Amino acid sequence: MPTTNDIRPLLDKLLSAILSLGRHINDKYLARFRDRQSTESTETFRSLWWGYFPVVLVALIGVSISIAIFVQSLNWEKRQVEIAFQEASQDRILAIQREIKHFLGIVQDIASFFEASEIVGRREFRKFVGPALKNQAGIKALEWVPVVPAADRPAFLEQARESFPPFRITEIDIAGKLIKSPDRSVYYPVLYVQPYQRNKEVLGLNMGANPIVSALLEEAQLTRNLQVSPGISLIDETSEKSGIVVAVPVFFKPPGPEQSEAQPNPKIRGFAVGIFYVGDIIKRALENLRPGGISIDFHQGSAGDEGELLYTHHSRLKVDQVTDTEDQTSGITYSQRISVGAQPWEIVCQPASEKFKTETRNSWISFFGGIAFTILLTVYVATLVGRARQVRLEVEERTSQLWEVVQALNLEVVERKSAEQELQRLNETLEHHIAYRTAEAERRAQYLEQFAYVTSHDLKAPLRAVANLAQWIEEDLSDKLDATSREQLALLRDRVRRMHDLIEGLLEYSRVGRTSDSEILVDTKELINEIIDSLSPPDGFTIKIKGKLPTLYADRLQLGQVFSNLISNSLKHHGGDKGKIRIKGEDFGDTYQFSVCDDGQGIAPEYHNKVFMMFQTLESSDFESSTGIGLALVKKIVEEHGGTIRLKSAVGEGTCFFFTWPKKRSSE
Repeated sequence: MPTTNDIRPLLDKLLSAILSLGRHINDKYLARFRDRQSTESTETFRSLWWGYFPVVLVALIGVSISIAIFVQSLNWEKRQVEIAFQEASQDRILAIQREIKHFLGIVQDIASFFEASEIVGRREFRKFVGPALKNQAGIKALEWVPVVPAADRPAFLEQARESFPPFRITEIDIAGKLIKSPDRSVYYPVLYVQPYQRNKEVLGLNMGANPIVSALLEEAQLTRNLQVSPGISLIDETSEKSGIVVAVPVFFKPPGPEQSEAQPNPKIRGFAVGIFYVGDIIKRALENLRPGGISIDFHQGSAGDEGELLYTHHSRLKVDQVTDTEDQTSGITYSQRISVGAQPWEIVCQPASEKFKTETRNSWISFFGGIAFTILLTVYVATLVGRARQVRLEVEERTSQLWEVVQALNLEVVERKSAEQELQRLNETLEHHIAYRTAEAERRAQYLEQFAYVTSHDLKAPLRAVANLAQWIEEDLSDKLDATSREQLALLRDRVRRMHDLIEGLLEYSRVGRTSDSEILVDTKELINEIIDSLSPPDGFTIKIKGKLPTLYADRLQLGQVFSNLISNSLKHHGGDKGKIRIKGEDFGDTYQFSVCDDGQGIAPEYHNKVFMMFQTLESSDFESSTGIGLALVKKIVEEHGGTIRLKSAVGEGTCFFFTWPKKRSSE
């Protein structure tokens, strides 16, 4: 939109041209008109007509400028409305995408739970999905659907009826009634379902009898990835709603140490299935956003004739209004394609009635203001031409008017200086607010740190009680416990110890970047020797320091944590009774690079990024002492101090961790 600063030079030039034209008329035409008053009337008329030509020219120029300003202002205001609507629509689509991803993650978590556990009972399944059901309103059902070949049906039914005696495999006939499932080569019965009260009839239902669900399960098994069904109709307690079915395949683990992903054709175990209401998911995603006056249509595929309308979310500002497309008076829409699993969705946003309408008042004000100015200017020029005898007085009057304009310009300069002072004051206020927010953030960080300490204490106390209780039970009943009971008690104590280590690791992870000892001059060779001595490597393992290690200014405690975690990781996961660990330091200009290498079993390339993630371990067992935090803690410490870490490894070729540590001076 043209601003006042853009229009003022044009008006100044126009006024100067008019004044110059007036002088020209006075000097050339009006003076000649006074000298030739005795000429014929036709010549007088012609001179008068020629004198009024500048009036017409000024009127045309003024009207043209007013129309141009009006059009530019109208286009600018319309564009601002479109930008505001597009940004509001994008915010809502982003919130919806995050919420859908969260719901898909629930099903993925259930699949991971079954992958990590060889046997999952009905109670364990209910406890695992309980938090998700408590916090998510859009869930119709969360299910575990095993794959049961026809030959295994009797054994499967016998096992299922141990925890639920009435269990049977059923199907829905064409009349909508539950019947006993006929003979099939493979069954996909619902073994576990939550919430149970709303889905009693689903328990035992053969999901493979439904063509849509059967195709979904086959696609999930074929791709070995999460799959989402097209939109389906779900019957709620009071109405019919649109929904989707999400399936994640779970495969049996191979008998050897290889991961299931490395097997070309693993045997299918079953499917984690989630059935969700599309409308409830969308309402949950948008409930934390302020009502923006936007109605949203969700289409399966495209929004054209080939797409299917899944759900329409009407703006909360239109609760008492007619939700009709004819009520959309702004004429703007915004559409975006997203992927839900492998299903393409198109989201079309439209403004609600009386929202995102172009405000034309300012444009009309500028237009009528320009017309009024043009009229005044035209009248002025006409008066200037008509008052030939008073040209000198008019010139003096215009000179006075120009002086007023100069005064107005001076006043504008003063106002601009005042505005600059106000802007400076606002900047100072903003800096004050920034300082206040920074102090508030530091206070909250201290509160979170205190909360972490208190929480860790409250968590470790019951863990110690559980460990002591297990030890007392074993001591008091030592002559009555069999080997299985002793193993289970040992497993309980090991899990308690692992939970304790996990809490300690999380505390260490949370402290990085918030608390730090002062940096001192550290002899890294002396530090590493102390760590080796404290770790007490088993017989058969040798740790050698190659070359000369540097002496640098660093946080001794955190640098020691990095070396301790890397060396203990090499000892713990070496995979053999004998081994060598090599430690080396190199000068790389502004940084030092350290390496910790071993000749152990190595790490496959596809897991190089995974080892640095929280709670990630490459092997799992009942008595595994690793918490999955050590390398994540190492990575965070190194990056907090401005360094980087990477690893170089292959299966059977050992592992080398390389990390850099920046050089620092004592004056820094």
